[in-house]
Amino acid sequence: MKYIRAKANFFRYPDDKLIVAASWIIRCMKRSTIFIHPTPSIATIEEAYADYYQKLVESAGGSRLMKVQKRDSKKRLSDLLQELVFYVNVVSDGDLVKLYSSGFPVLAAKRKGQSPDTPGSPFLTDGRKCGEVAFGFRPVGRDMLYDYCFATQVDDKNQPIWEEAQTTSRSFKAYQDGFDPGQFIYFRVRARNKHGCSDWTAAVMFMVR
Repeated sequence: MKYIRAKANFFRYPDDKLIVAASWIIRCMKRSTIFIHPTPSIATIEEAYADYYQKLVESAGGSRLMKVQKRDSKKRLSDLLQELVFYVNVVSDGDLVKLYSSGFPVLAAKRKGQSPDTPGSPFLTDGRKCGEVAFGFRPVGRDMLYDYCFATQVDDKNQPIWEEAQTTSRSFKAYQDGFDPGQFIYFRVRARNKHGCSDWTAAVMFMVR
């Protein structure tokens, strides 16, 4: 198996990050035409994910027992994803296109003198208060900066009119406020290093609550 590979180790993820990451992996694997006989099955992963999500909700402000049950459920989901990533790596055999299509984060040798890859899995979700959104994306490497921007309007061709880009070094999770409830907004991000910038991600649309 080649050095370029998908990685897991999801038990170390914060709960909110694991919920997003696991959901994206399940979605990618279910529609994949490459990983057609996954081990364990996606149905098994979905069952573990649903149990973990339920335990996470129940443990919020709950008893110590509920928190222990949540931790056990998280461990089971993480272990299953670790088994699944082994299958993904065997099938992919170092092919980056196949690896990225799985939805898993990818560990690759550093490239010298090249601009970075495009970040993956950009998302928008509800923020902590009305008129605020949370946003994030899958990083592409260490010591990277990311340009991101929002759009609240579209042109006559229904294309987003992008506002001024902002820069961050964080990939998960940040917040942006100042939007109107019920408003549709758009989000995109690109990676940047001293050699240049990646392509922008496809725009993500979201209705602010």
